[in-house]
Amino acid sequence: MQEPDVELDQWRREWQSHEAIPADLRRKVESGTRSLRHGLVAEVLVTIVMGGGSLGWAIVSGRAEVWVLASAIWVFIAIAWTASVLLRRGAWQPATATTAAFLEISILRCERGLQAITVQAALYVIILTFDLVWLYDYRAEADLWTFLTRPAVVLIAWVGTPVLAALALWYRRRLRRELENLTVLRAQK
Repeated sequence: MQEPDVELDQWRREWQSHEAIPADLRRKVESGTRSLRHGLVAEVLVTIVMGGGSLGWAIVSGRAEVWVLASAIWVFIAIAWTASVLLRRGAWQPATATTAAFLEISILRCERGLQAITVQAALYVIILTFDLVWLYDYRAEADLWTFLTRPAVVLIAWVGTPVLAALALWYRRRLRRELENLTVLRAQK
């Protein structure tokens, strides 16, 4: 006579006792997982294009200021990767196939999204500042005002920054609302 598989029976009882996960919550979590994957692919592409391109330019040009730029780009890439890995940690998938676990992963992703906005804003300011100083020096500009009113600088710094800030604030409000709703749902469980 064969002994019953206790572990298998326990898993079967757990699986049968779980309530069905609401379809919209499941879709939201699956969509978030796809977004994490797409984000990772984008990070790899940015690393290859920006990191590899700057390193290639530095090697070909042999100029000290280009090596400074390439080094800074790699430092920024390392900072961005570190933040990204830390923010994604534990946020890939729910721990179990329960509504509670799907809610928890959704809450975690909202919290990490809010943290990511702060990190991205800080990194944006640091990178923009470095880029402007580097360009001013690289172009050997004589007049600061002329440099700051160049079309590319105006477009990126004076127009792009407020637009990106507005988008970040909008997304932050959206994440906060979603986090509040999920927290209320969790409390009702």
